Amino acid sequence: MRCICHRLKSEHGYYHLVVTKLLRAKIEKAGYRLGKAVLKNLDVSVEQGEVVMIAGPSGSGKTTFFLASTGVLTNLLQGWVEGSVSLGGVDPLSPNGFDEIPRLVGVVLQDPEKQVAMPTPYDEVAFTLENLGFEDVEERTRKMLGGVGLSGKEFESVENLSGGEKRRLTIAAAIAHDPGYLLLDEPTASLDPWAISSVRGFIAEMKKRGKHVLVIEHKARYFLDLADRIVVVRDGSIAYESPGTRVDIALLEKLGVDAGEPNIREGRGVCRETVASVHKLVAGYKGGYTIEVPEFKACKGEVVAVVGPNGSGKTTLLKTLARLLKPVEGRVSVRGRSFYVPQVPDYVFVAPTLEREIAEARAKGGGDPERLLSKFAWYRGLRTASPYSLSHGQRRIVGLAVALAYRPQLTLLDEPTTGLDREAYESVRAAILELSLDSAVVVATHDVRLVGDVADRVYMVQDGVLSEVDKQRAVGAMEEAWKSWG
Repeated sequence: MRCICHRLKSEHGYYHLVVTKLLRAKIEKAGYRLGKAVLKNLDVSVEQGEVVMIAGPSGSGKTTFFLASTGVLTNLLQGWVEGSVSLGGVDPLSPNGFDEIPRLVGVVLQDPEKQVAMPTPYDEVAFTLENLGFEDVEERTRKMLGGVGLSGKEFESVENLSGGEKRRLTIAAAIAHDPGYLLLDEPTASLDPWAISSVRGFIAEMKKRGKHVLVIEHKARYFLDLADRIVVVRDGSIAYESPGTRVDIALLEKLGVDAGEPNIREGRGVCRETVASVHKLVAGYKGGYTIEVPEFKACKGEVVAVVGPNGSGKTTLLKTLARLLKPVEGRVSVRGRSFYVPQVPDYVFVAPTLEREIAEARAKGGGDPERLLSKFAWYRGLRTASPYSLSHGQRRIVGLAVALAYRPQLTLLDEPTTGLDREAYESVRAAILELSLDSAVVVATHDVRLVGDVADRVYMVQDGVLSEVDKQRAVGAMEEAWKSWG
């Protein structure tokens, strides 16, 4: 493969290879082992100092393109590619070229659980630097962790980090060695609006310094003002391409990409029946982080949103309401059965196949989880698959379907829309409203769309204290937060 580059002569007379394109991918076809083609006729390039966003709905081929362009598809997943790829001046499809990628490129995968490998945040960042031969490892590691808001948590177990904190950790590790090229797959997944502003700041700084950036994202609205070009992928091919400054928002929405402003629905009426209440609660882990909740209630027939930064205690509150954690102080009262769907919905699953999972939920809960699942084309083809083998978004939908089947008096949902495209989001939004007809629904979320669409009341964590806030104010604060540069 010819390198898309030129040579510059230094003051000492040596020639250096200077790559002017991060990526030049001409993929005729690509897919997974023994499978049909997932990608068809994709031609994508990223120029020096350019930010390019690949957008599209779930299952469109965005992540497969990411895996193909980094060499992961052919070298680790036994997939195949017909065509050519040059990344940072090397061929990542070949084993030798693939070995060069960690040195040249900073990569952030879609699921931080599959990327974080070391026991503490410090070890995760330092490991990258040590492997690449850096001498100022400690100084650089602490600087990077501070830059993503993890100061003070350098030596905490990664198991105790929130999903958003793990995401920020993967970003710190990816850019610690100051790569010339940055590839990010769904970088806003699991992040609160305040952390999204930091990611935007990192990307803006990379762009300012003439680096190359490729962002894979279905929430395009977060990067429209930063992207030089937008490429929308549907069914494995390019469906739309535009300069970032002239993008058609309405068309993006029709193509399943989240690009518009959030709606704010008026909350429903007065509380009919209090299902969960809290008085002077201090919740948390012994010797660990706590959240103070002076007063809180959730009523039958309403959706209550809990918002706030990553690691502020939202999940801790949900676990306390679910009786998975004992209060440190104060009183918690819950009437009837509760059902908790965690950020990682795998913990809900009890059966080896999706079909048996649904049968178990129907038998024990009495409801019909297929009311939600039947709305998705992928469901019938995956009935015999393990629920653990489903995509991140698919697992979230199954977890919510199981909750629907159990018909609890109190439903607790932790980030139910993370990783969902617009179409899947609409189905989940409708399911949450359906749940709330006979249940009190408490949702911990960073998704400003969800707050605007379904929340009847909103509580916000500020400086470790949870208090009820006006819905309009909450949405405004979340919008203002991510739009800043961080």
